Amino acid sequence: MIQLASGDKMTIEFNYGVNNIVVNNTYKYEVGDIDNALKSMDFTISYLNNELLEIFFKQGMKFGIFRVIDKYKPKIDEVNFFLKYPNENFIREYLKTAIKLNMIYIEDGILKLNHDMKITVGHPEYDKFMEDYAISYDYICTMSKYALIGYNHPKILLDFKKDVDIWDMILNTSYLKTCRNIVAEYLNLQNGDYVLDVGCGSRSPEFYIPKILPKGVYTGIDISYKLLKIAETRTNRWNNGCISLKAMDFSEAIIKNKYDYVICTYTLKYVSQVNLYLKKMMDALHSGGKLFIAEEFFKDCTKVNVELFEFYNKLNKYFKGYSSKKEIISFLESQGYDFKHNSLSDGVLIIEKK
Repeated sequence: MIQLASGDKMTIEFNYGVNNIVVNNTYKYEVGDIDNALKSMDFTISYLNNELLEIFFKQGMKFGIFRVIDKYKPKIDEVNFFLKYPNENFIREYLKTAIKLNMIYIEDGILKLNHDMKITVGHPEYDKFMEDYAISYDYICTMSKYALIGYNHPKILLDFKKDVDIWDMILNTSYLKTCRNIVAEYLNLQNGDYVLDVGCGSRSPEFYIPKILPKGVYTGIDISYKLLKIAETRTNRWNNGCISLKAMDFSEAIIKNKYDYVICTYTLKYVSQVNLYLKKMMDALHSGGKLFIAEEFFKDCTKVNVELFEFYNKLNKYFKGYSSKKEIISFLESQGYDFKHNSLSDGVLIIEKK
């Protein structure tokens, strides 16, 4: 049973349209207050974890999964025999995730419900909570009903290359705006800096470019040609020949310049060759340059249910998995790089090349 902290029952509604991603969010970034901004970002992901637990539980009921387990006591591979959904892999992924979340368990090979599990929800700390980012996840969760038919269902609108209007809105949420502000302030971006932005999307170029021109150089790389076209229309007025937007996989990029800063925000979870990205980003830095990596969290530095975020992110065909800070640092050490690192939060890691 899902309850409010007070014990009152509640109804969970998760049929949000994409237009609801754009809301009047009250969170505002304050210059000079990086620490509190980072805490707010971590808090948002932590509270979002609770929201996703509720949605996941509700979907198990709505899709008939829990009823089948309760009535037939099946084995994992038998559940969809009763449900008969076209995408059996989705049901299997749901069951594996539910076991990890302790919503169900296996006893003598048989699936059983964990009737002792309760999910509670209370009010967030609203001055820290970036609700528009949570709403973007609510939208992603609604795609699950189409995944019951197939992961390639045309109504799963999460493709970087085709569904650019949706991603442009998600990239404009207060959570991602705050991250860009933290990047600019922490790195002290200013006129004359050379910046390489890996996975820049449609919003970052417009934010960073004016801070480093007219003497700086900005290179933005993204796999989505259409997102970069949006970025191009927003930055044309500044293009003095020192702005380059390249639609390609960074693993295939040939980096000729040396940069003061390399920015890689919310990109690594979509990368199959993380180590190759790390090596190319480090090689692109001047001595003394900094690599700024940001993710929602690193899997070895968080208390959230990583498997829950992975379950919903898998609706995006580009998703590969969350990275580990320890693995990143160990790889760079193994390659002989001389660097120091600083962990700013659950999801932010700074690498300074010596």
